[in-house]
Amino acid sequence: MASHSDKNDKKPGLRGRAATVGLDKAQIVNAAIEQIDQRGLAAFSMRELARTLGVSPAVIYWHVGGRQEDLFAEVSAVITAALTDDFEPDQGWQERLRSVFRRYRYLVHQHPRVAPLLGAQMKSNGVANLVWVETVLAALAEAGFEGESLRDAFNVLIGGLSGFVTMELAPPPADDSSGWQQTFADRVASFDAEQFPHTHAVLPLISNRIFVLRWQNGADVSYDSSFEMLLDIIIDGLAQRAPRSDNTGG
Repeated sequence: MASHSDKNDKKPGLRGRAATVGLDKAQIVNAAIEQIDQRGLAAFSMRELARTLGVSPAVIYWHVGGRQEDLFAEVSAVITAALTDDFEPDQGWQERLRSVFRRYRYLVHQHPRVAPLLGAQMKSNGVANLVWVETVLAALAEAGFEGESLRDAFNVLIGGLSGFVTMELAPPPADDSSGWQQTFADRVASFDAEQFPHTHAVLPLISNRIFVLRWQNGADVSYDSSFEMLLDIIIDGLAQRAPRSDNTGG
């Protein structure tokens, strides 16, 4: 009589320990997110992921697709899957967009080392992210955008707001054994007041608090007010251009 594991081993494309432990796509994607959380995106290794799960890389590819990019698309989709969890049934388009982008930022902050994958690398694109696309397009359509203006409004929202989060969470050097942070801080503090008068005048306010002149990212330093300002500027600007300008959305 064949054992339970023998029966599972006969499933096409699924062999060895993956069959006996009941490995599925969700487990693989969650393990990939955990590896990125711990090591960063640049250090991600499909071989290491397979070793952690106790399977061969071929088993991972069988579940998520034939390329590493397919796995990255699934990671992106998992992070953004809960975007609409905070929606209220009676929210207008403006408040719906505010909710989805605040939620997006919150979700990415739970996994800050995944941020480059969601915002800066096209390899995370894929049909698995259609909930993200559909939600934004539906809100813009409600505002009356259509055709090329719909496309442009979508790109403004995604580029501006997800781009902000990507830059906010840009990873610092993985190894600061050389004292990079302290060296950077010292250089910022020693700016020439005559050469850079405007920068020097507000240095206590902006030092390590604005993009470019910082040595910590948004995981350690709050950019909440800057994000909210960008959110207001983009959505209020779209409201001015919306064909249904009387639809204030809340």
